[in-house]
This record gives sequence, structure tokens and C-alpha cells, in this order.
Amino acid sequence: MSEVKILIVEDESIVAMDIKHRAQGLGYIVTDITPSGEEALESVANNRPDLVLMDIVLKGEMDGIEAAQKIRDAYDIPIVYLTAYSDERTLKRAKITEPFGYIIKPFEDRELHSAVEVALYKHQMESKLKESEKWLSTTLESIGDAVIATDKVGKVKFMNPIARDLTGWSSDEAIGQPLSEIYKIVHEETGIPVDDPVEKVVANDAIIDLPRPVLLINKSGKEIPIDDSIAPIKDENGGIIGVAIVFRDVTQRRKEAKEREELLKDKARGELSSFMVSALPVFASNIPPQVRNSIASSFADRFEKNMKPRFLEEMEKCLAKKGEDAKSDPKILFQCYLSWIGEFLSNLGIGTDSDVDGKKAHLDFDSCPWDSEGAVSPIFCLICRVIVIRSFTWTSLHGHAEQTHCLLDGNHKCSFEFTLSWDDS
Repeated sequence: MSEVKILIVEDESIVAMDIKHRAQGLGYIVTDITPSGEEALESVANNRPDLVLMDIVLKGEMDGIEAAQKIRDAYDIPIVYLTAYSDERTLKRAKITEPFGYIIKPFEDRELHSAVEVALYKHQMESKLKESEKWLSTTLESIGDAVIATDKVGKVKFMNPIARDLTGWSSDEAIGQPLSEIYKIVHEETGIPVDDPVEKVVANDAIIDLPRPVLLINKSGKEIPIDDSIAPIKDENGGIIGVAIVFRDVTQRRKEAKEREELLKDKARGELSSFMVSALPVFASNIPPQVRNSIASSFADRFEKNMKPRFLEEMEKCLAKKGEDAKSDPKILFQCYLSWIGEFLSNLGIGTDSDVDGKKAHLDFDSCPWDSEGAVSPIFCLICRVIVIRSFTWTSLHGHAEQTHCLLDGNHKCSFEFTLSWDDS
């Protein structure tokens, strides 16, 4: 058992010493015994225990419930109440402080041990969940496209800043509302409303694109041309728990676009953003590495299914520009691949630099929008690894790709190395 530090807050000295001896007998370290709420706060500040055993009824101006609330708010330390009272009024008031357990005096050693261990476990799980939720929220807030997430029946659960700007709805106004009230889209040519996309995604369990072109009608009635992709959000068991709508204003791009190719690139970028958003809850879960690797493999298969056809089209175009003999030249094929992967990553805000030296080639990430997040969470590095290594296999070139540097390993950037088999002459 690891050394768990416990603070005992009890105003009856004999009872307090008995609890101390019991706790020490169970292998816990007792940092202090305090008889009042005020002294408990001071002791917590000085000793930072892992858990507080708090008597509800204390002498002085501050009772145990008030002291527990202050400790939880300031230090997020789990509280287990000690009380000889089990009346409804006392328990109802105590519940407000969200304690991690109760022990009714008198109690046995096994009851103390169980209460402490359960409280520590619950607090650990709660802390991990809060960390995951905070990271997930930060990630969604920073994605460059507009994102709206709903539950499986289409009630809005989340909107990032870009989505709020485009729709004209604040989060407070939108949360809990049906998606159709917030995200009103119509066919641009006919003005006919687009069918509810949530029902279609849930029914088909697949990423869908809305028919082009469509207009978003925002809160003020302004019409905004958009591209979007809609994907199911799944839990770690594969069950659908909601839907993610990823969209972007294409007004300026329409003005600048001279070729259909630009619109296809936007669509690909939107699909990839949908992949990322739909996978976030699973990658963010606190699951063993071997399970995460299995999920990453499944994610790679989805990536290939949706992206490989467009990749092959782009490679055909590139090779056609290089001349009749380009298809049989592995070096030209690889240069087309480097051009494609560089542009693909650029659409995600990742700047790259590549070089080829004989049978070795390197792809370095010069800039990454997720530097700070990638250093603490595996999702970004896992996704980039999938994109590079899996897409290289689509070229059918003899050789292999591997990641040589990764943010997760403390490096300042991610890098990949390609080992190629061809004639250098």
C-alpha cells in the first residue's frame, strides 16, 4: 500500500486518538489531529493530506460541513464524514459538499479501511475524468473549424467559438436546444431545408456530407455558404453517444477558388476534422495502452476507407503532369507523395519540411498547432502517425516509414523517416 496521508478532524480527543491508532494500524499516515474547522483549514494548507476524516459536529463557529466545503473548493481533497448522526436533515446538508463517503460512529476497522480506499479511488477517477474533460474541451475550442456536438437525439451539448460566431447563438442560448433550431441549413439552389442530419448519422452509423451547395441561416437571418461533415461520436465500446457537426464558412474561398480541386481539398479537411472529433472521447478515455493501440488501428482503417480514394486521384493527377514514364519511376512517385502529404498536413495547420538523400528521406513538422497539447496527450501524435505511416503504404513503394521523433517523448517536434528501396544510379 502506498503511504496515504490522512488528516483527522475530531473535537473529542479520546475519539480522535482512537481513530488515529486505527488508521495507523491500517498503514495510513496521520498528518495531524485538529478539533475545529478553522484549525483543519490551516493544517490542510501546511500538510496537504490525501484525505480528510471530518467529524460533522465540531465546536466553534465553523462546523465540519462548512470546513469540508472550504477544503474541497480550495484544495480538491476528498472528504469522508465521521458522524454519530444519521438524521435526514444533517445528511442532506452534508451532501451539498459532495463528500466521498460517510462513516457512522462507532465503526469497525474494516469500515474505516473500506471508506478510505473507496474515497481515494473515487477521487482518483474523478480527477482523471476532470482532466480528460478539460483537455477535450480545450481541444474542441481550439479546432480551426466550427464544431457543434449534440447528444444522440439531436440536443446541442457544445459549440466552439467559431460555431457561435457563424450561427449567431451563444452557448447559453444554444445548449439543450434541438440542433434544427441552431443549425438551420437549406439547399442553396432551392431554399428547401435540409433533412435532419442527426437522424441520418445515427441510423447509418457513418460520417456523412450534406449535399452541396448548402447555406447556413444564422440567428439574424444572414445566409452563409458552408461546407460540412457530420460524424457519430462513440464511446469506448463503439456505442453512439452523439453527433459532431464540423463546418466552415466558404464565402471567401468561393471567391478565390478557380478550380474544383480547392473545394475537394476543403472537403477532405472537413472529413479529417470529423474523424478527429468523433475519436476524441475514446482517445481521451483513461484506457490501457494496448487498448488505445487497438483503437488507433481501427481509426487507421476508417482513415484509409475515406481518404485513400481521393489520395489515389491526386497521385494520378500529379503523375500525369510528370510525363508518360512517371508512373514507372519510384522517385517521381515518392516526390508526388511528399507533395501530397505536405499539403494534406498543411490543411490541418501543420507546417512540414522534407528532404531526400539517397534511399533515406525525412519529413519534419516545422510547426504544429497542438504543440502544448501533444506533449501531454497521445491523441495528436497518434493521429499524425496514422496519417503519415498509413498513407505511405498506399503508394505501394518498396520501403517503410517510421516516426523518429515525437512530442510525447519530450522532443520539440515530430519527425518521420522513410527508408526506400530503389536504384540510386
